[in-house]
Amino acid sequence: MKTAGTGRNGLRIHQILAALAVTAVLLAPCGHAQTSAQAEAGDYVSHRILPGDRLSISVDEQPDLNAEYAVAGDGTIDFPMIGRIHVAELTTERASDLIENELEAKYFKDATIRVNVSEFVEGAILMQGALNQPGSIPFRGDRNITLLEAIAMCEGLSDQAAGTEVRILRWKPGGGMERQVITVDVQAMTQNMDFSNDQFLRPRDIVMVPTLDATQAREEFLALGQLGSPGFYPYSENMDVIRAITRAGGLTMHAQLSAARLLRRKADGSYEAITLDLSRLFGAGDMAMNYPILPGDIIFVPTQGQASGGMVYILGAVMNQGAVELPLEQQVTLAKTILKAGGFAKFANENKVKVLRTAPDGSKQTLIVDVGEILKTGLFEEDIPLKAEDVIIVPEKILGF
Repeated sequence: MKTAGTGRNGLRIHQILAALAVTAVLLAPCGHAQTSAQAEAGDYVSHRILPGDRLSISVDEQPDLNAEYAVAGDGTIDFPMIGRIHVAELTTERASDLIENELEAKYFKDATIRVNVSEFVEGAILMQGALNQPGSIPFRGDRNITLLEAIAMCEGLSDQAAGTEVRILRWKPGGGMERQVITVDVQAMTQNMDFSNDQFLRPRDIVMVPTLDATQAREEFLALGQLGSPGFYPYSENMDVIRAITRAGGLTMHAQLSAARLLRRKADGSYEAITLDLSRLFGAGDMAMNYPILPGDIIFVPTQGQASGGMVYILGAVMNQGAVELPLEQQVTLAKTILKAGGFAKFANENKVKVLRTAPDGSKQTLIVDVGEILKTGLFEEDIPLKAEDVIIVPEKILGF
């Protein structure tokens, strides 16, 4: 006997309930249903700052601090007089309070701070697996989309969806390749009309809906991206990259072969990313890239537009502050990156440019580079290569020096 909600009719009922739930969300007075995110912090509907956002910050008591500040991959901004301060996951109101408290503790009797998001991070939500219309949802950080809403946008769960174990893969802060995994029982939410465990989604989240057979057997792998038939596939003995890609329909003409990744779950539930250069495998016959595939592995083959070597962040006295994307297969250096960002501002101290970097062991490094001398002499061999999540700070000259 089939248990309620696991057969074809039961799943159809769940899809109808999901649609009703989303309708309730859209008709609610505040525009959102109560979710687990709001249960933890009732002001989530007031935008929470995300890495990649740009903040406009004003200080009434010292207008020369009024500027735009880029939120780095580790969730911090570099604010004058305070230094690096963590603002990710805070609302703009709480970020204002935090900066006020720091300034009042050290410099002002009273400080009046206003924080607004001037530019929101963007990045599609990738919806994969047992959905009626899997695909991607364009998304910007100033919107609030819940998991149930996103499923409804994909025409609901398919007949074979394992709605009890829908997973959200989310980049961990810090700009590395690790993702955290959030498992949500969508079936229970729609069956019980209890949406307290619904989740707000973020740019670049991946939502994976496994099939019933896959979750029952626990022997599955997932193929994502530029493949003929992306989705979940049963694991079989001696599975490797070639067999997995063949089973998933082969590669599309838009696949960026050198930028593929094999994501493998670690003991703590996060995923490590293994570089998978398919151009070496299929172009040069390099069987070192033909990794064995394990149950639970994820193969991701991006397009050229999705492939990126990470981001660096330029702050301070430059013509264009903000985030700069690093290409995967090309070395990018400090001086040339500043030139591409429009060059130095009028009062920039070109001789003491700082590069803040996190070492592999987690320690913080600060490099001081005389970029002005490099540009003056043309000795670009003395330029330094940048790494993902570097923060470049160009200070202003102190008057008289």
